[in-house]
Amino acid sequence: MGNPRVEVDQDMCVGSANCVEVAKGAFKLNDEDKAEVDDPTAVSIEDLREAEEQCPVAAILVEEDE
Repeated sequence: MGNPRVEVDQDMCVGSANCVEVAKGAFKLNDEDKAEVDDPTAVSIEDLREAEEQCPVAAILVEEDE
């Protein structure tokens, strides 16, 4: 299994920072206070999935390589 593909839809993101708290190191807030992917390998796939689930506007997509 390779690295997961992780994306944040910048148009949907409202900057709640739930993902930053749940998956420390994988996400960060940018200059517009919107989440962006920093290092998805910094946390487990379970933490990435939790961040995806905790996003209040479903702006995060996590896909695992098969």
